[in-house]
Amino acid sequence: MMSCFILVCMKLFTFFSPRRQSTRGLRAGQGISLLAVALILFSFARGDILIGDLPNLGQQDIRAQNQETGAGLRYLSFLNAQGMTTQDPGLTYYLEQSTLPLLPAFSSDGTSRDLIIFGINHRSFNAFALPGGLIGVHDGLLDMLTETSEVQAILAHELGHLALGHHQRLAQARRQSTGLVIASILLAPLAWQVDPDLAIGMIYGAQGTAIQQQLAFSRSMEEEADRMAVTAMRSGGLPLNGLIGAYEAMASAQRFQSGTAGTPYPTTHPDVRARLADLRNRIEGDPAADAMAPDIPLCWIQLDRGLTVRADDQRCEQYAAWHQANDTAERYALWHEILDGHAASPYLLFRAADWLTNQATSEDREALAERLISYGELVPDNWLAALGLMQLHKEGVIELPQRQWSQWRTILMAEAPANDLLAWNTLRLAYPGEHERHRAFRAQAQTTWINGDMDMAIRQLRRAAELSETNSERSRWESQLRNWERAQQR
Repeated sequence: MMSCFILVCMKLFTFFSPRRQSTRGLRAGQGISLLAVALILFSFARGDILIGDLPNLGQQDIRAQNQETGAGLRYLSFLNAQGMTTQDPGLTYYLEQSTLPLLPAFSSDGTSRDLIIFGINHRSFNAFALPGGLIGVHDGLLDMLTETSEVQAILAHELGHLALGHHQRLAQARRQSTGLVIASILLAPLAWQVDPDLAIGMIYGAQGTAIQQQLAFSRSMEEEADRMAVTAMRSGGLPLNGLIGAYEAMASAQRFQSGTAGTPYPTTHPDVRARLADLRNRIEGDPAADAMAPDIPLCWIQLDRGLTVRADDQRCEQYAAWHQANDTAERYALWHEILDGHAASPYLLFRAADWLTNQATSEDREALAERLISYGELVPDNWLAALGLMQLHKEGVIELPQRQWSQWRTILMAEAPANDLLAWNTLRLAYPGEHERHRAFRAQAQTTWINGDMDMAIRQLRRAAELSETNSERSRWESQLRNWERAQQR
């Protein structure tokens, strides 16, 4: 738009030059119109410059976007209804655990309670952030990565977008660009009086400028998120080579999808090779962080999701053997061997429990179920372990004492991820008592929302809030209700 302003100024100069003295009186109205066009374009051009300036990296908080939560929840509910989300509690747990070391760089209290992280059933190499603290990770991305540190690098990048408020700034830039195009169209009749070519040039110039500015703005935000990912990985004590591995995988995905090595990944992103070079410069000479051994290696996720296992990790040998075994007795034996080395793994406890619910009654099933109950006591506050044991109880595989059942139920109600259908369906059936109807309504509302019926979910959650027995529960659910009502208005 600044170029359009300069073009109009040149026209003004020719209008009021000495060579135009003989016709100046006849065309004074046109000159005034042109001057008005110039002044308005100048105001928009100055606005473009201001909009294009991104703030410096600073202390941001991923929870400072409550006003945007409704839009993200609405879109996530739509994805659920379309069957695009994975609905895999194990994957959700893995992504949550991978995010924890990163949170101190983004959240003032270092917690993830305001994040919703979910998987997407799509084989493209992609991850995305939505307003209000939502992050989606595609199966195709997990298929191309090797280590958990690479997954964490991608998550750090998406958290950077949320922390820096890029959604709001991009929306503001788009509104400004739309205003530029509309202004050029409205002003075109005035410019037409002076020069038809100028009027046409203004319209096309404004459109081109708007597109160029949006792309440049998006690329700037990607570069900012990259820099913040470096900061988060470093502060979390995570291996910075995970950043390099993640972007090398992105470059490989780009070559595979486009057939070339030079086409930018999408047009809104900087070229992957340039991003890799920048990252290498930023971490050069940085003392390499010791590679942390995560509780859940990425290869377990890849095996369970039917993806490509790319790492040579000894922890995956037995688990891979279990996946490849066809004999049920062999699978039972392998479960015991796997659990011998990972007794306190909520992930394996859940996977074993989930598998047991589909097995026929036998002594082997009873023995493994009893072992899972004892292992559950090693992780008493873990929602995934609670879900696995509650599933065994619900399916009649085990009979939990009332005390344990209530304990697991309380943990799951407090900690279950917002988008986990299995967890909330389990809770929906776990509160038969009249005095606990408010929790049953809350669980029912959550499952209804996940299934995509926002209107009914709001009615059920409103009923849960009305029946709440404590002020803290009522306050928490009323806060969620406000977010859903914002989503409904979208």
